Amino acid sequence: MPKLRFLQNLVSSEKLQLPKEPLDESSKEISGYKLDYKKGTVYIVEMATSEHGAAVEIIGDAFRELCPRATYGSRNNAPIQLLGQPLHDAPDGTRRAPDLAVYPHHNYIPDPPVPHPGPPPSDRRGNPYARVMLEVAVTQSFSDLKDKCRLWKRQSYVRSVLGIKLYDVLATRDAAERRERHMKATLWRQGVAKQKWHFGTVNKDGSPIGANGCNAANNPNYLINIPVADIFYDPAIQAIGYIGPLALPLTALYHANVTIDLYEVQQAVLMKQEK
Repeated sequence: MPKLRFLQNLVSSEKLQLPKEPLDESSKEISGYKLDYKKGTVYIVEMATSEHGAAVEIIGDAFRELCPRATYGSRNNAPIQLLGQPLHDAPDGTRRAPDLAVYPHHNYIPDPPVPHPGPPPSDRRGNPYARVMLEVAVTQSFSDLKDKCRLWKRQSYVRSVLGIKLYDVLATRDAAERRERHMKATLWRQGVAKQKWHFGTVNKDGSPIGANGCNAANNPNYLINIPVADIFYDPAIQAIGYIGPLALPLTALYHANVTIDLYEVQQAVLMKQEK
């Protein structure tokens, strides 16, 4: 296997540490860094900071809560499956690892009958392609985040893509003495107009957000709803005899929404960010 070299693309005060031995094609990640693969090169695109991880976990929990253990037992049996930073072949030929990928359980979606890349599309191990992607950017620019999210949307089986941008912490502090910060969420869905939310403690220019800002939980203006049906998207492909879904999960679940409260995301970020 060809060896992979590293290109540093980080803007951070923290010291970058790379492994002494080069990675081969079977390597997936270095703990604490986000990676992209392109033509035999690994690009380090961002460090996974504490606030980055906090945002990913809060959003992941919104999906997990719809599949309680009391109903489904082990997480391995949950109709909605999640993976952190799994490598997927992107539509531009690169291999990328989203911060979070959401899949249908294989009890409901048949294994793709045609080896990778399909149809229907799969990962390189023959497992179904993710249907929902999450990307969180801290040091990455919003422009880079937007490009990555739009790239995922070019794969028709990715039904929803959520991008979260955490801007730099400011010197000013809120009433709880936490450093203030602007945050932005953007949701792309197939066939639906783009949606966006500014949910930080201040506006992008540092000015106060006012009474209509993201100041409390369960504010309908700061709730993101992603249909569970997006996760089980699986049309039949007659040309190869692919029949589509084996079954559908419980009707109540299939017709529900995954609801992400951006106030919870905001508070998790503020708790883990630089003091």
